[in-house]
Amino acid sequence: MADEEYFGSEDAEQEIERLNRVAEHRIWTTPQNRQILLTIPPTVYPPREDTDLLANVLHNYHQPNGKNLLEIGCGSGALSLFSAQIGFSVTACDINPFAVASSRNSSLKNDIQITVNEGGPGPLIDGDVKQWAGDKSHDVIIWNLPYLVPVKDSPHLGPLEEAALLDTDQKGLVSRLLNHLKTTAILAEGGTVFLLVSQNEKSKRIRTTCIGEGFAIRSVSVRRLEDGECLEVFALWRPFEHQAKMFEAEIDSTNTFLLESEHSVGSFLQAGRQRAGHGRRGRPWSHEDTAFAGSWVLHDSSSISSPGLLQLQGGLALHEAIHSSVPENESVVLKWPNDALLSVHGELRKVGGVLVESSSRGKVTRAILGIGCNIASKELRKNEYSIATLDEINKGISLPDFERSIQASVASWFEQKAGVENVKKKAFLTQYSAVLESSLELLGKPFYRGKEMNFSTIGMEGKMTLLEEPKKSHIIEDGEHVDWSNYATD
Repeated sequence: MADEEYFGSEDAEQEIERLNRVAEHRIWTTPQNRQILLTIPPTVYPPREDTDLLANVLHNYHQPNGKNLLEIGCGSGALSLFSAQIGFSVTACDINPFAVASSRNSSLKNDIQITVNEGGPGPLIDGDVKQWAGDKSHDVIIWNLPYLVPVKDSPHLGPLEEAALLDTDQKGLVSRLLNHLKTTAILAEGGTVFLLVSQNEKSKRIRTTCIGEGFAIRSVSVRRLEDGECLEVFALWRPFEHQAKMFEAEIDSTNTFLLESEHSVGSFLQAGRQRAGHGRRGRPWSHEDTAFAGSWVLHDSSSISSPGLLQLQGGLALHEAIHSSVPENESVVLKWPNDALLSVHGELRKVGGVLVESSSRGKVTRAILGIGCNIASKELRKNEYSIATLDEINKGISLPDFERSIQASVASWFEQKAGVENVKKKAFLTQYSAVLESSLELLGKPFYRGKEMNFSTIGMEGKMTLLEEPKKSHIIEDGEHVDWSNYATD
């Protein structure tokens, strides 16, 4: 996206000079080992490693025949032409008119039908959304996002050429796309967005941005290049779009209700107030003045793989939802296995928790995830303990805000989304361990059986290993057995 802060009249003159270069003719080989002839004028982004990475994601997409696909920032048109080859009905767009011309030309030369429009989401209003997205809803939207962070007064290529490489949008292109997804019909019901990003500072915020806006997000492919740069493809979708969403103004326990019900996997129940909410070991969970209390059906099948990990995934989902809802992210602490704490004025207090419960019916095991989180309360100090509330660090937060984020976060880790691979255990544990380790500075040292320990690892089954000098290790299965030097439970 061109911006006067980075591009001036001198850049425009240089851009004109670049147009005198000769167009490149290139043969690009698809994941199906078919060849596409591309004519790539100056200033148009050619196929590179990121193109191949996104092409492989599309190659693995289930049943593309007859589905609509939109490519934003199509560049040479390689991905759009490949998408049409495998059965999608394709609309493509680009803000660079030479890219539009290039894609249309390659469409004719390869006898592959696609529609190519000029425009795209950005800081400037350039016609109606339908001008670049067409008038159809799309089952799949793909975008190889500009990923270079601009540096003022540094050398660069020029407005058109760097439109495919340079993100000069202060609001953020992801935020602009999410706004279109929420306010227009460009994404069809049940649709999926695939975004390719480089792991720079802007892209590191993509998870919290999407979850905060109510969109589930999951990493589906990663590639590290020889120069050390890491490219990643994320899938985005509306969470639990086809599952039941229920609300009860008052109920004993959302977990108990769903555990005894016949509702299918993904079904959700939220309570305005729980009369008999409970945590682990049957401890009562008090429902504050404004609080989230909800449960999801996670499994209803003959087997549950790694049941000990479900509570850890729930804890990470809660942590991410809070992380995306409050401005002071460093105040949010994850305590193994599944408690969320806030650091407020140097004091750690519990703000939310997770409870996974299961029951067996013959050969079928049913698992329910329950999450509670305090939004606001007139009474933070109880008789035997203190609590934290989200409005202590975000005065503007509301219950609907948090409900939107927690739905997206839970779906990101648990939803079985068609066309998107389920979360791999190793990837989850890597993420969980990173969040836990970042929390240790505030949690302090772990104590086990009255002795100070050092944190070591989270194992493949979710158990925590602590180290006692000299070189003696303890595998901990229950968070109740560990105390933390900076956190008092009572």
